[in-house]
Amino acid sequence: MYFSPKFLQNSLYIVAALLIIFMIGVSIYKVKHNTKLWDKSFTLATVVLINTLYSLLQGFINLPYEMNSVVTGGLSLVAFGYVVVILWDLHKQKKTLSNK
Repeated sequence: MYFSPKFLQNSLYIVAALLIIFMIGVSIYKVKHNTKLWDKSFTLATVVLINTLYSLLQGFINLPYEMNSVVTGGLSLVAFGYVVVILWDLHKQKKTLSNK
């Protein structure tokens, strides 16, 4: 299956816009309910947003391939690590609730 570069670039715009809207909405909710603003899920969303914005930047500026692969690969690895940590915390939380 082939996706045109224009379609992929437009998809990145949509993903970035949705992620920014989601992050603003969650921030407003957390401020209204006096909960901790910065947590692991917000860090994960920030890493994914940085990765998305960096990918969007590639559409406007011709960056070296090696730098692109290191930055996007590194950010993807960090994002995957945060997903694992969040899932592990949820697993531990579920385990402690079932023991009570």
